[in-house]
Amino acid sequence: MPLVSVQILRAVAALLVAIGHAQAFVFLPMQERGADAPYWRALPWGAGVDLFFVISGFIMVHASERLFSAPGGARTFVWRRLARILPLYYAATLLYLAKSLITRRPISDLASVAASFLFIPCDSHGDGALHPIYELGWTLNYEMFFYALFALFLFLPRARAVGAVALALLGLVAFGFAATPESAPLRFWSRPITLEFAFGMGLALLARRGVSLREPWRWALVALGGAGLFCDFPDAAWGGPPSISPNDLIRVIGWGVPAALILAGCVLRRDRQRGAIALPWRLGRILGDASYALYLCHPIVMSAFAGLWFALGLDRRFPATAAVLACMALSIAAALAVYRWFEKPLTGWLQQQGLRLAADKPPRPRVASV
Repeated sequence: MPLVSVQILRAVAALLVAIGHAQAFVFLPMQERGADAPYWRALPWGAGVDLFFVISGFIMVHASERLFSAPGGARTFVWRRLARILPLYYAATLLYLAKSLITRRPISDLASVAASFLFIPCDSHGDGALHPIYELGWTLNYEMFFYALFALFLFLPRARAVGAVALALLGLVAFGFAATPESAPLRFWSRPITLEFAFGMGLALLARRGVSLREPWRWALVALGGAGLFCDFPDAAWGGPPSISPNDLIRVIGWGVPAALILAGCVLRRDRQRGAIALPWRLGRILGDASYALYLCHPIVMSAFAGLWFALGLDRRFPATAAVLACMALSIAAALAVYRWFEKPLTGWLQQQGLRLAADKPPRPRVASV
């Protein structure tokens, strides 16, 4: 069972991203009409992605405990990841394409569509940003690259595999700095933001080796990480959307390091799953389970709601804050429904099919030694 604190952090990460986008869907149209609609500057909402990446590195090591050095471990890992990522992302991308056809918006060329489904970074919208058709998928392009790299080294013992993946990420980032590759995918994958996966992997190794901190120190790490995000060293929160993040070293220092400190304060503890879980933590865990659905589904829900909000003239009758809160509430409800009735059963079924195929596969013939 995943750590409750990690699941809650996943919920926090998804909520941060969703809050930032809710403001964009409500405040941008208001600003275009000349209305006063200042963004909430409390936090750099995009840092939710950095928290996701650090958590992802942790979870991959934690959940792959039995796959390191195991026969077929890489194949099992890849199948699990594909079953987890593909169904919901493909569904969201297809919905976006259908909406483009209905609204008669220009659709990118077929090469960009194919690249989006294959998680190959490309400039799908012609704005210079290496985003897929469904723009939120840019984070999944990083995730899938990390999974592929992780799978390559699963034949090694755990510590060696983690070290090899971390060195590969560091080497690729160094290459990006030194060579400035012209290839769009290579330029994308060599950005420093990939080092955040290594932060999470390192914390997983520490936790697996029994490293634990006393409660005051753990809370101090969480407070220090939270203060780092509030300070917003990259100063990105003040720009307001829309913006294109360079995913550079400043982002890693300003958002990735605080995210790692927060995760460290949550996982470097002895007692991880004992005792009853209070209701707020249970609710956080439930939303953490649905965090992937919340991340992918919230723009669809918010776009529809914001369109209706302005079409009915509700912006002239209610404060903008009400629209943002409604966007969040509807997105959370939709995410829980999608997770319960689409993502969870389909992912479970696909993973079971993978186990069945592995069980039905005949064993390789043994070659007699000479």
